[in-house]
Amino acid sequence: MLSITGLGGCGEVGKSAFLINSDSTNILLDYGVKIQQETIEYPPIPKRVDAIIPSHSHLDHSGAIPVLSKARIPIYLTDASLELTVLLLKDSVKISERNGQPINFSKKDIYYILKNAKTVKYEKDFFINDVRCRLFDAGHIPGSAGILLSAKNKNIFYTGDMKLEPQYLVNGCSLPREKIDVLITESTYSDRNHPDRKKEEKNFKERIDEALNMNETVLIPSFAVGRAQEILLILKDYRKYIALDGMAQEATKIILRHKKYLKNGPELEEIFMSAKKVKNNKQRDMLLKKPHIIVTTAGMLSGGPAVYYIKKIYNRKNSRILLVGFQVEETPGKILLDTGVFRNNDTKLQVRCKVEKFDFSSHAGKNELFKIIETLKPKQVICVHGDKCGKFAKDIEKEFKIPAIAPKNGDKILVR
Repeated sequence: MLSITGLGGCGEVGKSAFLINSDSTNILLDYGVKIQQETIEYPPIPKRVDAIIPSHSHLDHSGAIPVLSKARIPIYLTDASLELTVLLLKDSVKISERNGQPINFSKKDIYYILKNAKTVKYEKDFFINDVRCRLFDAGHIPGSAGILLSAKNKNIFYTGDMKLEPQYLVNGCSLPREKIDVLITESTYSDRNHPDRKKEEKNFKERIDEALNMNETVLIPSFAVGRAQEILLILKDYRKYIALDGMAQEATKIILRHKKYLKNGPELEEIFMSAKKVKNNKQRDMLLKKPHIIVTTAGMLSGGPAVYYIKKIYNRKNSRILLVGFQVEETPGKILLDTGVFRNNDTKLQVRCKVEKFDFSSHAGKNELFKIIETLKPKQVICVHGDKCGKFAKDIEKEFKIPAIAPKNGDKILVR
């Protein structure tokens, strides 16, 4: 019997975890967390896991892996994903200790990941007992993977986070040629398409120019892995103004060690080398005295150097805060966008400088998701990792006349 159980990530963005069972083999696709303002949510712990295959390093897909790492479970992933996952997990422990926020593992548990890891290449078969496995470039961030599992004469393909259209940082996704019996697809942007990229970049640069022409600061809070590097490439003509702060510095160094995953590796390296690297508050204060574009963590304003900068510029009406990533409900970034008020721990500020959000998403929009389904021609689709999975399932059935479902966490689906 072949089955799929959604442990997390069903009808939500966060704590993705899908258990694939083939007779005596249990394979966990992703094991992530859902980070909220007050708590961190974990998926349930399976009774038995023979292997973990994380699709990529972002914590909503990898952040719970250390909970299982003491069990010496082998972890199959790309070399870039391994380094970036360890970086993000170590940072989550540091943030937990600083904020007094409970976390279900320690730094020692992260060390076990390195011992258990087995790095694999795209489109090269490997076996976990009776299951043949293969990774495909997901086009999301460096090292990200779609995962193909073959067992019982059935093929299951899990997209993880996937993008069809190329970005500056990485090329678009690759897809398997095999017939797909079950497609497990992300649904993050299943209800809409992304705006025209060239227009979005033009508007983004116009806002930057406005601030720089008034000798003011542009603050760009960004996710450290993937988005920060994409933003650096977008800003290639602004090199003399760019400053890079927070974990994005180390993430960029790791990414540059894995240029085989990059579309514009040499150009990224050149921009990174020319950018000012910020290490402390004294340097931050110096930056704010002259016009600069500051790319820094954290992308949803829940911590990192971005908070320090906001406290300094919130009352400077000609400065700009340009958000460039998805803002989860109830995070400081989302609250700031909706209300104009920045709230973080004991801080509450009425922000006078202009705040705008730009869509440079590394997730597929609705049309891209449809093209992926059209290309793969699956017999059945399971919609996950989204707030509107149910509607997307209905849209798929209407468009392609194939069965599509939006399971709840805990649901078990038999593959027939």
